[in-house]
Amino acid sequence: MKFRLPNQQARSGLDELQNHVIDEFLAGRIDRRGLLRHGSAYGISAALLGGMIGEAPGRALAAGGEGATIRVSITAPSTAINPVVAGDTGSLCMLQQAGEFLLFDNPKTLRLEPMLATSWKSSRDGRVWTFTLRKGVKFHSGGTMTADDVVYSLARLADPKNGSNALSTFKGVLKPEGVVKVDDHTVAFHLEAPNGNFAYLVSSDNYNAIILPKGSVAADYEKTFDGTGPFRLDAYTPGRGASFVRNPAWWLRDSRI
Repeated sequence: MKFRLPNQQARSGLDELQNHVIDEFLAGRIDRRGLLRHGSAYGISAALLGGMIGEAPGRALAAGGEGATIRVSITAPSTAINPVVAGDTGSLCMLQQAGEFLLFDNPKTLRLEPMLATSWKSSRDGRVWTFTLRKGVKFHSGGTMTADDVVYSLARLADPKNGSNALSTFKGVLKPEGVVKVDDHTVAFHLEAPNGNFAYLVSSDNYNAIILPKGSVAADYEKTFDGTGPFRLDAYTPGRGASFVRNPAWWLRDSRI
């Protein structure tokens, strides 16, 4: 069975995140289950999703080697490169080259996997979630990630004063003061009400939940985006493009990057 492309009229009625889900499917980065899960979560109609179900197109893999350069065309960011307020496809794609989350939601298995956190657990009543952080993770500037950075990054997403794009995600779930440092490698989230799915809210499912150093500010993001990911921002020119270079200190140490 083949998938059917949604026409432009259908896509024009979708928002940036909904179109991003479709683009990810068409590029082969998420499968049919991922399309259904993420599409439903972001409000894409069942009729549109059903019309697309089928085999996602395979990705063409270019022959690469050490020192190779990858060029990718994406929608230009329509807002500032700021993980707190970003909500458009272009900004989010850029952020995820250099930034990472506590957990990764694997679109192939539909399971959460460790990323910047190595383990997580909920209290029996579902009101307190505790995350153990990966040790030895370095920001691009050379600083070591600690619980202070996680508290800073996620508490501000739940703070109405910051105009957070993720504010609706945390509404009725988490207040800024609910993000608490237990020790240098442990963070606890004290929720407003029991929530069995809270781990997804601080995973890659929440595009804004990127972990950055404590005290980092929006004015720095387009110059020296200080993430933990496999690529480091080299240069960014609004409206024209960005370049990234390999992060040799990446914690995963993937030989393919």
